[in-house]
Amino acid sequence: MPARRLARFTFRRRLTTAFAALLWAALFTGAVWSQTTQPQSPAAPPSSPTPQSPSQTPSPAQPQTSNPPSSTTQPATPQRPNNSGAAQVPGAGVGVQNQQPGTGTSQAPEQSEPETHVTKGQAKELFRSVDEILDFVSQDTGLPIEHKVKRNLITRESVEKYVNKRMKDDKDEKRLEQSRLVLQKFGLLPPGYDLHAEFVRLMGEQVAAYYDPKTKSVNLLDWVQLDAQKPILAHELTHALQDQKVGVDKWELAGAKDDSTPLPDQQEYSVEEAQAARQCVTEGQGMAVMFDYMLAPLGKSLLTAPGVVTAMQEGMSDNKDSPVFAQAPMFLKESLLMPYTFGLDFVKTVMANKGKEAAFAGILENPPVDTRQIMQPETYLLHQVVAPPTIPDMDKLVAPNYERFDFGSMGEFDVYLLAKQYGANDAPNYYRHWRGGYYFAARAKTAPKDQIAMLYWSGWDSPEAAHDFAKLYADYLPKRYKKAALEAPSAADNKVPRHLYVFETDEGKASIEMEGNDVLIMEGFDDTVTERARDVLLFGMSLPAQPAKAKN
Repeated sequence: MPARRLARFTFRRRLTTAFAALLWAALFTGAVWSQTTQPQSPAAPPSSPTPQSPSQTPSPAQPQTSNPPSSTTQPATPQRPNNSGAAQVPGAGVGVQNQQPGTGTSQAPEQSEPETHVTKGQAKELFRSVDEILDFVSQDTGLPIEHKVKRNLITRESVEKYVNKRMKDDKDEKRLEQSRLVLQKFGLLPPGYDLHAEFVRLMGEQVAAYYDPKTKSVNLLDWVQLDAQKPILAHELTHALQDQKVGVDKWELAGAKDDSTPLPDQQEYSVEEAQAARQCVTEGQGMAVMFDYMLAPLGKSLLTAPGVVTAMQEGMSDNKDSPVFAQAPMFLKESLLMPYTFGLDFVKTVMANKGKEAAFAGILENPPVDTRQIMQPETYLLHQVVAPPTIPDMDKLVAPNYERFDFGSMGEFDVYLLAKQYGANDAPNYYRHWRGGYYFAARAKTAPKDQIAMLYWSGWDSPEAAHDFAKLYADYLPKRYKKAALEAPSAADNKVPRHLYVFETDEGKASIEMEGNDVLIMEGFDDTVTERARDVLLFGMSLPAQPAKAKN
């Protein structure tokens, strides 16, 4: 195999471009959110506390509250009450419902509307609205309009063909199969899960209007009504202005030449995390503008109506209109939503502390470097960067009986996924202590095709955090194998760290070892490779020199 990873652990970037970019918005416009009070948050004074998300600690500076964006055209119809007492959220075709007394739940719509198609007259209006909404987006973000955005009206059939064609033609199809085995090894996918087929089904369900940076055009759907598409357009036209400013395709590559050119492991580590962080920026900015667009007729915005925004976000747990998404493994759902959820919180925090220019043009010019800065925005504001670990020659480390299968970074978001999958009720107490990590998958030359060995190194901010993660991993490990018996470490081996878990599994030995702030996990390797990895990655020894080749 080439000296490079064959798949991205979470395949967070290119696979979902164009269609997954509106997964959140597609769910957003088809749901009803609940909140305990009517949306009535006035503009907060400059001294009010920074809007906080559950996954974020207080930011280092006080917020600067912006006025609601102005526009020469009303983006949607004004707020209007309905018979149920719900306040309509303009332009989205949804309402923020009052909770029923004593129930703690909101009333759900009795029946969804049957699918209809946009008429020729509606299509003309929708096309005209592109320019109006683009003006709103430019005013809201401060990003200039360099040129008009082309627009197309497409059918459901053409979208499905596009999805299927991309899945067949894109190199990501091969990456999916590679990722399946890695994700299965970590326990993030069930054994035998058809990742390719389920992902196609998921995209077919969730596809919505999207901006295509290759054609510089926005694609509108002929089966989604105008009021539902307009907030989505605000999101997608944000991508158009991002593209006009920085060139989104190239910018999201974070310095890589393209998405298939091999990179050295050290560079791959940094680039992969930067790519994930930058996608959170583009989608988080799109979400911020979409909220501002929907709330503008109420005289409110993302920052001045935090209660409404929170209620809308919490309502995303209702996936009754998206059965494929609802039934997908946690990993898939969280990975696809991460750019929108954590991305929005990141942009909102920067906006509250530094203003809109910093939250849009500023982030595009000075993007976050990893998912830690996204999930903990205060680290971005304080310019705190975790130095990447030094990665040895992994091919040499596992030679000669194993050959490379995959390599990838394990960032803060990956720790969040593992913590959730492994049953942690307090995922932030794990991922906040992350200070670096990567995995290396290899295949023994004599192993079955679907069996891989896994090396996973992670660094933490304290021995206590390292121990907590190792225990979490060890407690869940038996659930990932048909057989996994815990063995006691050998006291005779003076190089064994103080904390050690060793399991005998149906796929070979699995060990979890700690030394200081570091954790090394080896699954499926023989004792020679495990000992060599321990010497190098936990005790700082150099790799042994390879014997010189005999001359003929």
